[in-house]
Amino acid sequence: MKHILVVDDEEAVRYVFERYLDKAGYRVSTAAGGAEALERHQVDRADLVITDFKMPGMNGEELLRRLRGLDPSLPAMMISANPIDVGPMLVGVRFFRKPVMLDQVVAHLQAVLPA
Repeated sequence: MKHILVVDDEEAVRYVFERYLDKAGYRVSTAAGGAEALERHQVDRADLVITDFKMPGMNGEELLRRLRGLDPSLPAMMISANPIDVGPMLVGVRFFRKPVMLDQVVAHLQAVLPA
């Protein structure tokens, strides 16, 4: 079972992603911010990370740069309500605008993480 790490400072967003992706057949871990996500990934490596861009402390881009320092080929998805703030994506990162269509997220996961 593929492991997805969802990182968002909004508890409701984490909850929705966790429930939807669990029902789609993924093992899901969540983190409320970058530092927690880094700790979780070091203890239980994720196959893919979904992160919000704008979070207190460490934004999603910095988180992905740090995670890629640990795991250079880690696939990722970034979500944001304000895409203009995000700028160019890191290689291998797919961008989704909030509100996210979760069926599109699952379709992307299936393409990136074949069973």
